[in-house]
Amino acid sequence: MDKVRAAVEWIPREQGGRREPPLGVGSPPYASVVRFTDAAGPWPPPTAWSLAVEKDEAFSEPYRWIADVHFVADQAPHSSLRPGRQFDLYEGGRCVAHCRVLAESFAPRAEAAAG
Repeated sequence: MDKVRAAVEWIPREQGGRREPPLGVGSPPYASVVRFTDAAGPWPPPTAWSLAVEKDEAFSEPYRWIADVHFVADQAPHSSLRPGRQFDLYEGGRCVAHCRVLAESFAPRAEAAAG
């Protein structure tokens, strides 16, 4: 699955979000339903897609992350993850994070170091 880099800003509980952000590391990765902010149509949509979110600890703060994100399903609309596009993460009907795609697909760190 193609991964992209994204900025993730978690919404604190007092603003209607999570009590605290997920760990964002380890296996399985945190996954949540995505809603693109520029998408038309009703919410929730007839077909919703989930994104896996993996925090890059070196570039993250508790409520503001730089993360690698990718769709969980192979048949998801991968081309939707384009630079500059904004999206929200939902847990049920609650928006828990605001996000923005920073960069297109990239090589995993181990492969990049070897190349």
